[in-house]
Amino acid sequence: MPQRQFDITIASDGQVHLHVQGYKGKSCHDAVKMFERIVGEIKSQQMTSEFYEPDELVRYHLEQRQ
Repeated sequence: MPQRQFDITIASDGQVHLHVQGYKGKSCHDAVKMFERIVGEIKSQQMTSEFYEPDELVRYHLEQRQ
């Protein structure tokens, strides 16, 4: 299983920058949607070279705790 990494930077003005690594093809969109639900709407995005590789199947299990 490939190692997946999320680099999250919160700037002093409150902007959140997310860099996703380890996802091949369009499967990164699902990972980004998970973060979008938490931090809000995506204003811009830039694709890495991994985006243009063949897609892979990724499964998620999200659990909300209070």
